[in-house]
Amino acid sequence: MAKQWFTTLWKRGSSDGGRRRPLRPQRQRIERYFECNWLSDWGEEQTRVSSISPTGCFVDSRFTVPPSGAHVQELSVALPSGCITVEGTVLTARPGIGFAVRFTEIDTATRARLIALVAARPQERYRASSA
Repeated sequence: MAKQWFTTLWKRGSSDGGRRRPLRPQRQRIERYFECNWLSDWGEEQTRVSSISPTGCFVDSRFTVPPSGAHVQELSVALPSGCITVEGTVLTARPGIGFAVRFTEIDTATRARLIALVAARPQERYRASSA
């Protein structure tokens, strides 16, 4: 009986008629690797950021991952326009993978640089494909 129910449900598909809704609103971000240094409980760690936006980033760190809710005192990211240093709170920690950080202490000049970096993303992609 359970097999018949599961097969019928699987063949029917989703209840929303095949339309998928995003789970959460998508924020403007750029997914590219940037070198970074951050200060952990054991000292300075050298790793990379794989995704960055004006409000936060994802730090790839296989060995040292702070727990969710932890405060990252110093996170330095090497952008094409120069290095930025910010503070943040760990939103999501994934041991062996990395952690998501929401920026808490960020000045207006740094935020403007991040907004410009993300805003330049479509032009970079367009130029690369038209060349």
